[in-house]
Amino acid sequence: MSTVDVPRDGVDLDLPDAPPSPASLSGLVAGTFPEIGDDRLVDILVVAGQLVGNAYRHARAPRRLRLVRPDDGDVVRVEVDDASPSRLPVLGRLDTPAHGRGLLMVNRLSVNWGHRPRPDHKTVWAEVRLA
Repeated sequence: MSTVDVPRDGVDLDLPDAPPSPASLSGLVAGTFPEIGDDRLVDILVVAGQLVGNAYRHARAPRRLRLVRPDDGDVVRVEVDDASPSRLPVLGRLDTPAHGRGLLMVNRLSVNWGHRPRPDHKTVWAEVRLA
């Protein structure tokens, strides 16, 4: 993963062709927000992991990850871009044991989530409350 631009309180980077390892994603999240407590950090990591994983499982490259703490500071926003604008996120179901639960976890752990379709890509985003 190579950093492209570092916002004031976050990171903005291109994702590699192969999915990042859980350890590298965990290190990135923890290193970006060292002041956040472990319980909230785990929630952010789960949300980021699910959104990044979905971008690799269901969409095309290029892929991009942004972790941002907006000015009000009470949430961390996770955004993942991919080049598959017509593949919109689907919430999934609890009764599918092998897959389909990622966005259910995102829905449970975030205060808001959604997507923004664009002509050449889409962004799936989620906000995790810090308090």
